[in-house]
Amino acid sequence: MKINEPGVLPTSEFFIHTPNEFSRKHLFTIHFAGRYDCDTDYLIERTFHDYYLILKVIHGQLRLEYDQQTFLVNANELLLFDCRIPHKYYATTQITFEYIHFKGNASKELYEMITQLYSPVIPLLNDIEIMKSIDTILSMLEHQRVSDTKVSYEIHKILSLLLEQNQSSSSISNLKEVIAYIDENSEKPLNIHDLAHLASLSIYHFSRKFKKFTGLSPHEYVIVKRLTRAKSLLKNTEFSINKISEMVGFSSPSHFIATFKKHTHMTPKEFRDFRF
Repeated sequence: MKINEPGVLPTSEFFIHTPNEFSRKHLFTIHFAGRYDCDTDYLIERTFHDYYLILKVIHGQLRLEYDQQTFLVNANELLLFDCRIPHKYYATTQITFEYIHFKGNASKELYEMITQLYSPVIPLLNDIEIMKSIDTILSMLEHQRVSDTKVSYEIHKILSLLLEQNQSSSSISNLKEVIAYIDENSEKPLNIHDLAHLASLSIYHFSRKFKKFTGLSPHEYVIVKRLTRAKSLLKNTEFSINKISEMVGFSSPSHFIATFKKHTHMTPKEFRDFRF
């Protein structure tokens, strides 16, 4: 579909898609997308647009005013932000970009995880897979052969790759060492001071970076590890619940039982007796 908007050149294309009801309820969905060639008259200013935006600059430069900050988006950078927050973006040079407006499923949660790791502007680090996923979605729209499940898969892939891209950075190598240490010693008393020291970080920065990397606080991560081992012992051994509580590192059986029930909605005995 051709568009007649200031700054949008005739070579541009605009696509609209209406997902079915099942997709809107359960999947990532795409609603608007395009490949735009623009001159410096191109400007978008909104107070609210009920979608998230992925925008990949091919060449040129875009300026974003968003959340009381200004960002520049250059070639081979990706823009990701929540359009429900007032925003303004415009071309500072002649520009070519591809974009996707999406929502649904776990968009909010993944978006928040990614934007805790980056600003809205994300370097792609030559990530061919992300660019392939964007091209796949736009190709389906262009040929009017859109599969909502395929679109959902590709959006999830893009968001997951953005998280993995950050996690591959050498800046978190110390955190990986801490996680390996916790995995090997989860049954022992673990002190956040010692863990932060192992990561060569202050307690504040350690806790913040750890949660960004794992999605859990250090304490929550230790609990999950202890409960995972407890589940295995409950199903594969005949140790008493009191003994398992001690083996996995809980301070008392009552604490173990309360924590286990909070996370699994079963007591340890109910879990052991349940036939999965």
